[in-house]
Amino acid sequence: MLGHQIKVELNRILNGKQIIKWLLLIFVFPTIQFFLIKDNYVFYRQLDLFLRLNSNFVPLLFPILVVLVYTTEFVGEQKNNFIQYTRIRIPLSTYLLSKLTTNAILSFIIAFFITFIPFVFAMYIEPFLGIVKLYPTEGNPIPYTTFEQLLFLGNLPYGIIYSLWVGLNGMMYATMALLLLMILEKPFIALSIPFIYYLMTNYITQALGYDQFSPSYTIFPFSIAQQPMWTVFIPFSILFIILVILGFYLKETMYIRYE
Repeated sequence: MLGHQIKVELNRILNGKQIIKWLLLIFVFPTIQFFLIKDNYVFYRQLDLFLRLNSNFVPLLFPILVVLVYTTEFVGEQKNNFIQYTRIRIPLSTYLLSKLTTNAILSFIIAFFITFIPFVFAMYIEPFLGIVKLYPTEGNPIPYTTFEQLLFLGNLPYGIIYSLWVGLNGMMYATMALLLLMILEKPFIALSIPFIYYLMTNYITQALGYDQFSPSYTIFPFSIAQQPMWTVFIPFSILFIILVILGFYLKETMYIRYE
């Protein structure tokens, strides 16, 4: 039943309008960023270009971008009381879980490609185009960043693993938003909380001098010196615990909430 409902939901959401929206999420900000940085920075490696492509817009707006993938679609169903009609033919738990699963799948995929497409461009396409000039280091230190520990596996495995990490975090923030939307039934508040949480934890960790545990630096560690890999799992684990608590709360209250 759950698997069938997930397929139904995916078939429903995979339409031209949604695909255009997802393509814009994937390509617009990296493209703008590329034209902003291509002549204004010194690049020693192709990887430096990739790191710059994933700075500024995407790290700042990350929770908003992943929420736009699918979560906002649920708002219309709540406003139209669509859930009350579906309960006649689908168990409420199956319906809500299918929504959460679809949201997780799509937000993971889009967040992955938001990172992986710029990686492919920077590492494999741009060298043929020759738009960006690489400079010899001439003794200048290269600022290595977290996750570059994976480069011993090769450039492509590094790009895939890192993009999977961004995808996983994107899935978590999108899930947080949808759970809050199901619990609070107040779209503006529910969709704002993940972004506020992201900004506030960034501010608090940096104000206390624990920048290495900032959510933005553990997902997009391009503005901080290389940190041990274990540091990235601290904010991730906290977010995971929050999701578990929200999930249990929804499970205990959903039948009361959607009477």
